[in-house]
Amino acid sequence: MEKQIRITLCTLLFTSLLAGCGNTDTKNSSESSLAGSATATSSSSNKTEKKEAPVTISFMHFKSDVTDGVQKIVDQFEKENPNIKVEVQPVKYDDYYTLLKTKVASGDVIDVFSLNSGSNTKSLVDGGYLLDLTDQPFMKNFEPSVLKDQATDGKNYIMPVNSGPIAVFYNKKIFKDLGLEIPKTWDALMAVAKKIKDSGKTPFALGWKDGWPLAMWSTRDLPSNTALIANQPDFFEKIEKGQVKFADNPAVKVTIDHAKQYFEYGNKDQLGVDYNGAVDLFAKGDAAMMYMGTWPLQDIEKKNPDFYKNDVGYFPYPFSNDTSKNKLEFNPDASLAVSSKTEHKEAALKFLAFMGSKVGGDAWVSNVKSLSYVKGSSTNIAPAVDDLKPYIEAGNIYNSQAYLAKTTIDWGGQFSQDLQKYFFNKMTADEIIKDMDDWVQKNHK
Repeated sequence: MEKQIRITLCTLLFTSLLAGCGNTDTKNSSESSLAGSATATSSSSNKTEKKEAPVTISFMHFKSDVTDGVQKIVDQFEKENPNIKVEVQPVKYDDYYTLLKTKVASGDVIDVFSLNSGSNTKSLVDGGYLLDLTDQPFMKNFEPSVLKDQATDGKNYIMPVNSGPIAVFYNKKIFKDLGLEIPKTWDALMAVAKKIKDSGKTPFALGWKDGWPLAMWSTRDLPSNTALIANQPDFFEKIEKGQVKFADNPAVKVTIDHAKQYFEYGNKDQLGVDYNGAVDLFAKGDAAMMYMGTWPLQDIEKKNPDFYKNDVGYFPYPFSNDTSKNKLEFNPDASLAVSSKTEHKEAALKFLAFMGSKVGGDAWVSNVKSLSYVKGSSTNIAPAVDDLKPYIEAGNIYNSQAYLAKTTIDWGGQFSQDLQKYFFNKMTADEIIKDMDDWVQKNHK
């Protein structure tokens, strides 16, 4: 698994670096050639579509934190495909899957929508709601290893779009002023947090009023410690089959303990501050660290350009005290699916073909500040992301979500609710574990 991800990322990285060494004419020619599938398709199809009535397709996505950036990508597609109008529906991640499942169940067809690989995709595939994309020409623009990781029952029902690290942003000036080094273990991370707090500053920017940031953290800390430290890589598959319980996994208590420490070193009123508020705290320099993917970079640049350019660093999240296991987390983000019930299949597939072209991949990089899985796409995101290139080049990366890919049980939300009670001493660790096992038994018999 790690080897496959390493090959993919190094291909992306070195293709970009080599392209940068060529002359401008060569680079432009190369990009033009690489964009051929989308551009040629657009050019030829436009001639046909001029004879057809305009088509409107719906596109629902959970990247509401970068709504403007996604809209710019859609605008670019519409410019190249004037007979296709895209009705964009951004939804907050906390509400996204509830709304999507409601629409699916009621027959309200969304032509194209974003999906995470794993439990939600598996459920929709089992229900027959997704179009099989395996043999679509644009799928050849992705590394086979990436497609294999995102496959469901051996087929690809989602197209990988953007990807990126989930790591810890940090304020380089605060670290320098306090003489702090980049922590390589969990205990070292907590020691750094303590020194920052003792200095009168806030260690972590936490926006847990929104449910997804806490769930994002817990659904990475727990699988990482489960698979790599407790040596139970198939634990969540066994939960699915009723073969084990949360009580059988020592990593659950580890994650609960980590959550409490993390919470105690956060800003005041963590459960009253949302994601945007946390980004604001970090961008203003009021918090020294923030665990997150690359998506806040656009806002940080807008709010504090000098800080963004000179003083934002990025280091891998050390989830354990085993430095050999603490590699860089690198995950898929928003993949795309087409409804099997769509009445506009051709237009929907053209939309995916654009998103899966180099032109579309580069558009994600420039407008959303996120890496793309499309072969040859730019890796020029932000100065902070350059800090992680040594880990990528050395292959010190992994994907914790791969341990959840074959399961349908979405336990993250319930776990987050229990953790919030634990923060205020309304539940004990043992009660959380029992409640999780009871929840699985009740909801997934």
